[in-house]
Amino acid sequence: MRRFIAAACATGLAAALGVACAASAAASTTIVVGPGQSIQAAVNRASPGDTVLVKPGVYHQAVQIRKDGITLRGSGSSARGTVLVPPKSFPKTLCTATFGPSGVCVLAKKLNTETGAVITPVHNDTVTGLRITGFPASGVFGYGTDGLRVTRVTAINDGGYGIARFASTRAVFAHDVAIGNEEAGLYVGDSPHADTVVRDNRASGNQFGIFIRHARHVLVVGNRLRGNCQGVLVLDDGEPGGAGNTTIRHNKVVRNNKFCPANDEAPAFKGGGILLLGATFTRVAHNKVTGNSGRQVNSGGIVVLSAHALTGGSDPRFDTVVHNTAFRNHPADLIWDGTGTHITFAANHCATSNPPGLCH
Repeated sequence: MRRFIAAACATGLAAALGVACAASAAASTTIVVGPGQSIQAAVNRASPGDTVLVKPGVYHQAVQIRKDGITLRGSGSSARGTVLVPPKSFPKTLCTATFGPSGVCVLAKKLNTETGAVITPVHNDTVTGLRITGFPASGVFGYGTDGLRVTRVTAINDGGYGIARFASTRAVFAHDVAIGNEEAGLYVGDSPHADTVVRDNRASGNQFGIFIRHARHVLVVGNRLRGNCQGVLVLDDGEPGGAGNTTIRHNKVVRNNKFCPANDEAPAFKGGGILLLGATFTRVAHNKVTGNSGRQVNSGGIVVLSAHALTGGSDPRFDTVVHNTAFRNHPADLIWDGTGTHITFAANHCATSNPPGLCH
């Protein structure tokens, strides 16, 4: 009914239908939180459509959202804006117990905690204008969300991901900054129908700048990735459904030469620009990829490899690498291991390739 009333107001049908537009607009409330007050208490009071506005200051708090249509809005992501840092003791929420202590957790309304299956997702929540730093798990963590938006958030030195969403659909990560996070700065995972946009973000000093794993239907556009161990990674981790149907375009992927040592989950990484590891139906176009250098499996400018030996995943199929500019990458600007079918390299402006002949 609320959606219908909004449409009537927008199209001028209100008078004919007897709808009070001013009353419908007033149904949404802004709850203001200042230093020393509880953000979680405000979220608990909020109703769908409400905004929780957090004034500038440092808040030793962690927040969980399990309602539809909540906007958590800080007063800016700089050090003088709204800053979230870990509390002395974390709240005993389902998110903390199941996924670890994160700064902001947007979690399905109903979840099978034994299997991870989402029973009832949470819809259309927004997290914006915050600086989140030093949490043991993630800065912003979404699980079982639909229509999640994370914008103008800075996530720094978190122990897991900077900004991440799992088992979710229709997310947008835009104008965010991710620095020095232990895993990915921006992560899209476990979503066969992700329908997610990752645009106009900056990521530096993370293990991966942007990491897409076991997910499909993702647009990665206009991002600046520097100083990570790997700029962009699309990975088939061997789970059913694979990874791909992704478009990576108009990104700047420069000098991602941080060294990440091997661990129980991954080999050592260094010097990787854009890596398609078992990705299928993926297009890499109009990117600038320069100065990525290393001797690891991921090293090079734009690299297309099979995931079979590493994860038990797929060979690449129907991937297209076109109209990119790639220079000063080592061991080569363009690399393909020769596996898979229907792999296309065309009209790339570069100097070196393995095998030879991929540059034009």
